[in-house]
Amino acid sequence: MGSIIASNITHVVVHAMPAAWGHNKPLCALVVHILEDHPEIVVTYFTASGIYSKIIAELKRLEPAKYAAIESRMNIIDITGPDVDLLKPLDTFESNFQALYSSSQVTCLTTNKTIDGLPRPTLAIIDPFATYAFESIRKTAGLRISILAWWTTNVGSLLRLLGPAHLGGVSEPALETAEGRAEIKRKIFAGEQIKWHECIGKIVNIPGINPSYDYEWFPQQSAVTSLAAVVEKTGSIYIREADGVICVSTPRFEPEADEVVKEWFASMGKAWYTVGPLLIHSLNMNSRLIQAKSESDILVEAFLDRIQKEFGNKSLLYMSFGTVWWPEQDDRVWAVIDGLIEKRQPFLFSHPSPFMHFPAEIKKKIDASGIAMELNWSPQELILTHPVTGWFLTHGGWNSVEEAFAHRVPLIFWPFQADQPYTVMRLLALKAAFELIEVRTGIVGARIPYGCKELPAFTPASAKAEILRLVEKLRLDEGSVIRQNFEAVASTVGQAWDVPDGESRKNTSAMLKKFL
Repeated sequence: MGSIIASNITHVVVHAMPAAWGHNKPLCALVVHILEDHPEIVVTYFTASGIYSKIIAELKRLEPAKYAAIESRMNIIDITGPDVDLLKPLDTFESNFQALYSSSQVTCLTTNKTIDGLPRPTLAIIDPFATYAFESIRKTAGLRISILAWWTTNVGSLLRLLGPAHLGGVSEPALETAEGRAEIKRKIFAGEQIKWHECIGKIVNIPGINPSYDYEWFPQQSAVTSLAAVVEKTGSIYIREADGVICVSTPRFEPEADEVVKEWFASMGKAWYTVGPLLIHSLNMNSRLIQAKSESDILVEAFLDRIQKEFGNKSLLYMSFGTVWWPEQDDRVWAVIDGLIEKRQPFLFSHPSPFMHFPAEIKKKIDASGIAMELNWSPQELILTHPVTGWFLTHGGWNSVEEAFAHRVPLIFWPFQADQPYTVMRLLALKAAFELIEVRTGIVGARIPYGCKELPAFTPASAKAEILRLVEKLRLDEGSVIRQNFEAVASTVGQAWDVPDGESRKNTSAMLKKFL
């Protein structure tokens, strides 16, 4: 980083919530796309200590020549220093944005390097859950800078979580007026209780998926369930106050939902751009993964190689709920693991969630099985790219789904909430995935699904029985059909960037042309 002063430079500032790596990872890929295709653009990426190093590591997975070509126009700035609580608003955002907007000096608190003399940003790409960033930019620049909300998952989930009732969403009418949004903001900033939608068994209809009950959007009771009300309200406010939305999906995955949301945004006079899938690995020549291997990675690779030699290609099941998600009633997890071991189904179990408590007897059972491995943190793309990996049992986070698309590893879903239920319902509608039902928990989650004639048992024993049946399906014709369908969907999704006239590439160029 350093001082860049040129009359022909256009400046874009980006920011995603630092507590959510899933919001930052695709932003890294978008930044690279912008800089590679537009040599007149410089990007300043505000972030926080801790995640700063992950962003740099992600960007350096590019081939060295690609990274070197854009490095001088890519300013990654830690604006917090090490003493930061990532779950709280970044109070330093406002002062740093004011400095950036006045072309003054801004310092990265990880490297102590500075930038200055840059032209005022004319576009900001901002996470709609980063309230402090939206408010700081409007306070400093008013409407002189355009803001596009950064929606890091699919279209259908935005309709449900942030959309109006007539489109299947849960947002109340007050959100459609500036006065109504201001009142809800006041309550959020004051820490008042935010009223949330009820789960009373109302039928939900979102384009492109089968009908569901409202409570099916919360199939797991988890430690973060209580945060949903404020998070949903915040996102609902700022996608309406932004000048438009950038969505990390593609109509190739969900044409029905995309058509509806474009009409909705057009009615509000807002821009809508789908730019997915976004993965750094797909930006490398021949999609070759560049990743430094740690000692742990080497052990993982040795395990994968051994399973491949003993059981063959596509024989391993990879199981992970991402970095945060974990069911409060985790006896279903141990029941599923029991079933996998009993069935002699090789698996690798990753469990990084801070809410996870690992019983010693389960760990011993996994270690003694000879067919399984468990890790606090796994090199997910290394695992997905290995030819032994045949299935991915996942919560359904959009980054994981995009990586599964890229590496053609079909999915078994165990969703919790947020965008995950829609993703499951969409792939089930395409007959391109499996879902575990008996693992659902909680007063809300353990109710009869729309498509069931009888109430499932929802017990550890029934969860184990379900995984035993599913392993058989994976090995027979039904598993082959799901795999073929998933691979077809993945191939279609990938073309949004991979072909020269792919709509995600065109949408990104159109977005920059309109707002720069």
